[in-house]
Amino acid sequence: MAEVLLGDVLRKLANFTVDKAIEKAISPYGIREEVEKLTRELNYIKAFIEDADRKHIVEKRQMQLVKDIIDIAYDIEDAIDIFHSECPEKLPGIRGRLGWLPKKISKIPFLYQFQQEIKNIQMRISEIKQFKETYGITVLGEDKIPLPNPQLIPTVDDSEVIGFDTHRDNVLKCLLDEAYRSLAVVSIVGSGGLGKTTLARKMCNSADVSNYFGKPIWVTISQAYDLLKILQKIAKDLNIISTNTEDESEVAIKIREFLKKKRYLIVFDDVWAEDLWQKIKNVMPDKSNGSRVLITTRFENVAKMADTKYDPYVLTTLDDEQSLELFLRKAVPKKHQFLDGAIHDLKTLGQEFAAKCKGLPLALVVLGSLLSTKPYNFHEWKKLLDTMSWQVDGSKCIDVIATSYEYLPLAKKLCFLYFAAFPEDFEIEAKTLLQIWVAERLVPQEGTRTFEETAECFLEDLVQRSMVQVSKKFSDGSIRYCRVHDVMRDLAIQKAKEMNFLIVCSKPDDWKSYNKARRVTIHYSSYVNEPIGDYANLNIRSLLLFGKSTKLDCSKYRVLKVLGCMKWRYLGVEKRVSLQIFKGLPHLRYLKLVNNLKGKEREFGEWVGGMKYLETLDLVRSEHGDLSKWIWQVKTLRHALLDDFRDNDITQGPSALVDLRNLQTLINVEYNESSKTSGSPNITELRELCIHVDENFCKEDNITLLHKLEHLVYLWIKGFNAIDLG
Repeated sequence: MAEVLLGDVLRKLANFTVDKAIEKAISPYGIREEVEKLTRELNYIKAFIEDADRKHIVEKRQMQLVKDIIDIAYDIEDAIDIFHSECPEKLPGIRGRLGWLPKKISKIPFLYQFQQEIKNIQMRISEIKQFKETYGITVLGEDKIPLPNPQLIPTVDDSEVIGFDTHRDNVLKCLLDEAYRSLAVVSIVGSGGLGKTTLARKMCNSADVSNYFGKPIWVTISQAYDLLKILQKIAKDLNIISTNTEDESEVAIKIREFLKKKRYLIVFDDVWAEDLWQKIKNVMPDKSNGSRVLITTRFENVAKMADTKYDPYVLTTLDDEQSLELFLRKAVPKKHQFLDGAIHDLKTLGQEFAAKCKGLPLALVVLGSLLSTKPYNFHEWKKLLDTMSWQVDGSKCIDVIATSYEYLPLAKKLCFLYFAAFPEDFEIEAKTLLQIWVAERLVPQEGTRTFEETAECFLEDLVQRSMVQVSKKFSDGSIRYCRVHDVMRDLAIQKAKEMNFLIVCSKPDDWKSYNKARRVTIHYSSYVNEPIGDYANLNIRSLLLFGKSTKLDCSKYRVLKVLGCMKWRYLGVEKRVSLQIFKGLPHLRYLKLVNNLKGKEREFGEWVGGMKYLETLDLVRSEHGDLSKWIWQVKTLRHALLDDFRDNDITQGPSALVDLRNLQTLINVEYNESSKTSGSPNITELRELCIHVDENFCKEDNITLLHKLEHLVYLWIKGFNAIDLG
């Protein structure tokens, strides 16, 4: 973790005096010596963090010290980034006006500010060292057990739910009740972590349900719901509306008319509001053909609001025998381990672990997954058991999950905290998540692996520990989409706030009162006619937008590294908005935009082309023209995801004249007759390629483009001769 936390900072400090102009500017004022002193201090801190990361830190004093060090590391990096963004522009002007630098540094504001920032950071480091000695803070403790390669660990199929057979049979009787032909609501009620969603999905995937209803419609509701979005989701799954119309009554009528013709099952998962059924029941026609609505909820009063024949089905916790079986399935996934002579002792300890979870399936799965990362021996299991002083009741399992979180290496803790940024029940595209982790340098580059490959291993590790759920995979088995359980998300939000890592803003006032968190995520549930950009901390590193406000102004955030408009249609750059809102972001590494850039191609392209550090450019949901004149100038580019071929001006692919040796993803570019140049571009690290070719782009040109791509794992060619590659 020390390499992740301090590696970039130390590299920036080491390269600080490489620029001779900057060297001459800082030398007369003693800044070089202060930078060198700061570097030595950070190397000592790096050693402390390395020791801490090898141990299981449980004391609040230790965690506070690590938190303070993280804040200092961010502040140092911010100071360096701000200095580098201002110095090259202002230094020539100073020389021109004054002939050379003045004797007093106070006459050069940006140099003086940087010097004062360095001195302030040095004072804070001295205070930390004093606190460490005064309060006797050490990193004594047991070394953590390293986790094997996640790909080598067998996992238990999540569909193998212990103790759910009776629940499934009882609920299925109501769903498939031939004696009751009228429309009926069936409700599953239980606290967080009991497995309501798992049970509902298990039934929806069963042959009995699909044969009787066809494909069920699944809608996740959560705490804050939007009736129009619910209707649009149903209409989309029924394939009856081609566009996302904003007319609520129109969508409702079309759904009702369509459902009159069929027997249906619609699932409303995780309902919190009592009034939902009253608002939506008129959309559900009753043709006396056995149609059903299935609701999962934590609250029995929500279930009772639906006027139906069937009483709410209340889930109960697992009994002792079932709890132990589920725990051991996760803790000892290799069946042959049960043949070991020591398994009797492990079962005895397993009973104690399972008892801690009070029959709560999520707690049992998470705790068992944690044990699966440790050696299968009595000593290691007993050591963990002795550290567990908490108890869990039937409505709470966050303490169990917190135990699994605390045993993560610090780098993986920070990666896990990023799940707090996403809305509840949000389907997270794994590649987007990994690209953000890399842009934030939350993962190290290990050996010959790329940052992205290491990030993928981190995600697989979190899945192995049952902290993250896989919702969809690619054909090769890699993760395509993932999500986190709402209880797990609650933990991430709680820990992110404690660490000043990230804040979640559901309304504009939420983010005006904070001044520490380095990451902000916007979850406005309704349109807000107020600009985004009044956050108290101007040194934020990440801004992710999921809400409906289109008024975006982030030009004041000088060290912003991640900017993502994550939801199509509700955010982005409207035609009336000037692209000046983006100016002043020289350190941006990740940029995801949606909506219309047409008419602004040149202004936008010139801005992107001037980026020194941009790694991911995601414009898949945006409309833009040919940006090839500018974006292929960005040598640091790793992932270029462009438009969907919805307009005629498709961006041309890189030519042989460009050097993009870091590029790994190239999605939706065009190669045609006018693209032909001698040789092929330097894109030898490419893993994914999606290109469009026209009828004039012949077979030989295709082969010339592809023959150097030794690392390519995904290829999609659209156009003439695409199937004739020889």
